Amino acid sequence: MSERWFALALLLPRKEAVAASLELVRLGATGVQEDYPPGHTPRFRQPWDKGPPPKKPRNVLLRAWFSEKPATLGVLEGMALQAPTWEIQDAQDWEEGWKKNFDTLVISERLTITPPWKPVPGAVVIEPGNAFGTGDHPTTRACLRAIDRYATPGATLLDVGCGSGILALAAARLGMVAEGVDIDPDAVRAAQGAALENGLDVAFSTTDVADIAGPYDMVVANLYAEVLAELAPQLLRLSRRFSFAGILADRAQLVRDAFASLGNPEEELETDWVSMVFV
Repeated sequence: MSERWFALALLLPRKEAVAASLELVRLGATGVQEDYPPGHTPRFRQPWDKGPPPKKPRNVLLRAWFSEKPATLGVLEGMALQAPTWEIQDAQDWEEGWKKNFDTLVISERLTITPPWKPVPGAVVIEPGNAFGTGDHPTTRACLRAIDRYATPGATLLDVGCGSGILALAAARLGMVAEGVDIDPDAVRAAQGAALENGLDVAFSTTDVADIAGPYDMVVANLYAEVLAELAPQLLRLSRRFSFAGILADRAQLVRDAFASLGNPEEELETDWVSMVFV
């Protein structure tokens, strides 16, 4: 027989969330999750936003999971804004379920990205972790397509904001001399580990873009439009060929203007994301 969980949903004022969470744990909850109440769309502060952060709703939806349903919720009954709801959930193999979100990504006949549990000969192996870049996001895929299109063995490439290192590693797999930089030391360590696992000689570091000498045959960056525009003076001295992604459609003009000296870029639009290649 499969294991079952008793899942509780409890709507209450936000000011009661901490006390209610502690009470749920005392009652035997194995996990508690704070969520937005029905009818509220999450709003997150973006790097380009100014002023105070978005206000959170006055109420909060607490979700809790129990291996055994408690006989009573006690004081929580008085906190709740409406009757608590229960449902029974079958236990899942969470590890295997998580892995299903990451599959083999074929960019071309010569470039494939794969997680370690689905090895493919000659592929770049990326293990999902605490650094952005597994190939599942449209911005990463756009840069990978550009690298595959323009990669020349022996040419040099710089990956700015390298994250997991996937772009520089893909370039190296295609014969380029690649390196990557990121301001996050954890991302650099993840990228270095991926390079070792793939047997690829790629240098990753936290070197500031302003301290990089260059030039490079190609620079790739999967970053917000605002960051790309700010870095433009430094990037333009490093190369004349760029592949950019991570650009929200309504901010694409910032990047076009910042790199106007290169002429009009090749552009692709996928969902709300624009990718650009300046050649």
